[in-house]
Amino acid sequence: MSVRNGGLPRAYRGRLLTPLAAPDGGAQVRFLEDALLVVGADGLIVQVAPFAPGAFRGPVLDLRPAVLMPGFIDAHLHFPQTRIIGSASGALLDWLDRSVFPEEARFRDEGYAALVAGEFTDRLLASGTTTCVVYSSSCAGATDQLFRALLRAGLRGIAGLTLMDQNCPEALCVPRDEAIAAARDLVQRWHGEGGGLLEFAITPRFAPTCSRPLLEAAARLARDHDLLVQTHVAESPAECEATLREHPWARDYVDVYDRVGLLTGRTLLAHAIHLSPREWDRVAEARSSVVHCPDSNFFLGSGRMRLGDARARAVPVALGSDVGAGRSFDMRRSMSSAFDNALCLGDRLTPSALFVMATQGTADAIGLGRVIGSLEAGKEADFLAVRFPDHVLSDSDLLNHLAFAPETAAIKRSFVRGNPVHPRPPGAPPLIHP
Repeated sequence: MSVRNGGLPRAYRGRLLTPLAAPDGGAQVRFLEDALLVVGADGLIVQVAPFAPGAFRGPVLDLRPAVLMPGFIDAHLHFPQTRIIGSASGALLDWLDRSVFPEEARFRDEGYAALVAGEFTDRLLASGTTTCVVYSSSCAGATDQLFRALLRAGLRGIAGLTLMDQNCPEALCVPRDEAIAAARDLVQRWHGEGGGLLEFAITPRFAPTCSRPLLEAAARLARDHDLLVQTHVAESPAECEATLREHPWARDYVDVYDRVGLLTGRTLLAHAIHLSPREWDRVAEARSSVVHCPDSNFFLGSGRMRLGDARARAVPVALGSDVGAGRSFDMRRSMSSAFDNALCLGDRLTPSALFVMATQGTADAIGLGRVIGSLEAGKEADFLAVRFPDHVLSDSDLLNHLAFAPETAAIKRSFVRGNPVHPRPPGAPPLIHP
C-alpha cells in the first residue's frame, strides 16, 4: 500500500503543461502560466485550474518557475542491458551475441541483479520516467530483484521474465515448462503489488528464440490472467528471415504471434520497422499497439519505422528508449530521435506531437490512458516539476527545449500517485511496503 500524506490533500503551484486526453485517442496540449494542481490523499488529481489566492484551504507548495507536467512513460527497455549502453558491436543479431547475451548471463547471480536493479531505477527516476515497461532476463531470481527495486523506488512498472527456449546461449535457455512455471509464480507474487503500481507482462523475447509450444503456453498464461504481452517484431531483415526459418508454418512474422494467440488488444510489438502492408493491417485488426524505438533503430542500423503506416490504420504508437541499444534513459532523447526518424522519411513531427507521444500517447498504447498520461482531474498524479531557463517562457519554447535541448531542462522533482519519488533523502524508507 502506498504511504499517504496523513489523509490530507496536497496542492502544488507552478506553470503547467499537459496533453488533454481525448476519446478518439488524439490529444491537444494545454498550458497554464500559473496553475494550481490539487492531489487528493488517494493520489488522484482533484483539480487543475489557474491559480487564484484562497482557492485551496491548506498549504500550497510553490514550485515556480518550474513547469508541472506528466511523468514520462517508457514503453520498452531492457533492465539487464543497463551497463552495456553504447556497446557498438554490430547489427541486431551480432550485437545480441557479442554484447547482450554475455551480460544477461551475469544476472543468474541475484546479488549482481540486485545491484544493477538499483542503478536501473535510479537512472529512470533521474530522467523523469515515472512508468516503465521492462524486459528482465530469463532468470526468475533476477526478475524478482527487478520487481523489488521498482517497489522500493515507488515507480509504476510493468515487467516480465524474458522467455527463451531455443537459439540462445545455454546459460539463458530455459525450457518451456520451467519458464512458464516461473512466470506463473512471479504473476502470483508481483502482479498488482504496490497498490496496483506493479504488473507482470508476458515477455517472449522474440520469435527466433521461442519454440511454438513456448509461445502457445505464454499466450495461455496471458489469457488466464489478462496480462499485457510484450515482444519484438520485424526489427531487422535478418531477424525476419530467422523467424521464418524457425517457424515455416507462418506466412510472415506477425502471423507467428497471431497463430499462437499472442496478437491481441493487450499486445505491445516493439520496433515494427519491416512489416508488410498485410502485417500492418492484421496488427490494426487485432487492436495491438506498436512501440517506436527510434534511438536504438539508429544505433543498430536496423531501419526506420514508418509512423505513417501506423497512423493510417489508427494503430496506437508508444515510445520506448530501448536501453541498452537505446543510448539514454531520457525519453527526451527518444522524442528527438523520433523527430529525426520522421524527417528522414519526409515527415515532420511537431514538438507538441512528440510530447504527447511520450506521455498520453504511450499511456493509451499500453492500456493506461484513463489512469495516467495527462494532468486532469480523476487521473493518478504521476507528474514532474521541470526547471527551464528563465528566458524560456511560452508553451512553444518550452516544448522546443523539452524535445530538442533537454540539457537545458532539469528534472527537479518527480511524483508517482502523488508520492515524491525523486529526489529522495538519503536513507529514506521505501514509499511502498510489501
